[in-house]
Amino acid sequence: MLGIFPGSSASFSRKFALFSGIVSLSVFTSEIRPAESLNRIIATVGNQSISELDFDDAQDKYQRLTKYLKNEDMRKSLRTRIIDFLIDRAVVDSISEDESIQVNEKRLESEIEKRMEFMGITSRKQFEKAVESSSGMSYELWYTELPYQIKKTQLMQYKVPNHPPSDKDIRAWYAQNREKVGFEVQYRQIAISPNNDSITEESRIHKEATEIKKSVLSDPASFGLIAGSPRNTDAGLRARKGLIDWISSFELYKTNRSVAVALSSVPVGSVSEVFRDERKRYCIVKVEGKRPTPLENVRQGIVNLLSREKEDENFIKWVRESRSTVPIQIFDEAYKKENKIPDQQEHFNLD
Repeated sequence: MLGIFPGSSASFSRKFALFSGIVSLSVFTSEIRPAESLNRIIATVGNQSISELDFDDAQDKYQRLTKYLKNEDMRKSLRTRIIDFLIDRAVVDSISEDESIQVNEKRLESEIEKRMEFMGITSRKQFEKAVESSSGMSYELWYTELPYQIKKTQLMQYKVPNHPPSDKDIRAWYAQNREKVGFEVQYRQIAISPNNDSITEESRIHKEATEIKKSVLSDPASFGLIAGSPRNTDAGLRARKGLIDWISSFELYKTNRSVAVALSSVPVGSVSEVFRDERKRYCIVKVEGKRPTPLENVRQGIVNLLSREKEDENFIKWVRESRSTVPIQIFDEAYKKENKIPDQQEHFNLD
């Protein structure tokens, strides 16, 4: 089948039984009407079949993903949208297979290890929490989406046309988001990392951060001294007394979103509230200075951001256009009626 819902043995058993039934029916095709032999198949995409069982499995996942899916036509019925969702995923699977893009268990684990290394995380449990925090979805849902995202990333690199944003788009975004990208900031940071994930350790670290906050509020000049002491558990920050020299808030937002958010509301010379960053550290920052940032200093960053925002839109457009290159047959009567597909037309290209 589609292979987008790994790990479900019950689903596999039902699909295997369905597949066996289809094979049996094909042997006796002269004795059974075509409609009866296909009455549990919704569609075929290339050499893949989409059955009612696939549809049942997809319903819950689709509804949990709806808020992350862009360009969904909510005027269409839920059934049509789920079938389109399955067809699009099958098209991606088909093209990925043609391009020899393989995503197996080993590849998934390798991808997770690379992401953990990039995030500076060694604990799998901590990584799962970080994924849930950054993605807004459960780790289980994120993991089932990972094979599709890997295929999407590779196909985006050399199959999907790249249309860079125009200068007008860049200037418009800069003007509308000046508070995010319109200044550079110099600040000091104290970061305290827990030794483990226990509640006792979390409580200890929170208490430590709260005491430091009270101390620097009573004596703002002490911030640098504390930031350069062992109480700052980040060795890199400690060596510079916590100082991060001038950086655009835009660049900071891309790499340390929680810090950027904390700094955005803190006046020069003031100290932030205690907050947790993407690495689950308890942090406090002090703003040493702010100054305007020219557009040209953040232009490439804006280009990258706008390009990423367009990725989903460009990718789904490419997938829909790629339907013309993959043989597709629809057997679902409700879908055919809603999309005005003639009954006699079994093989066609979807818009």
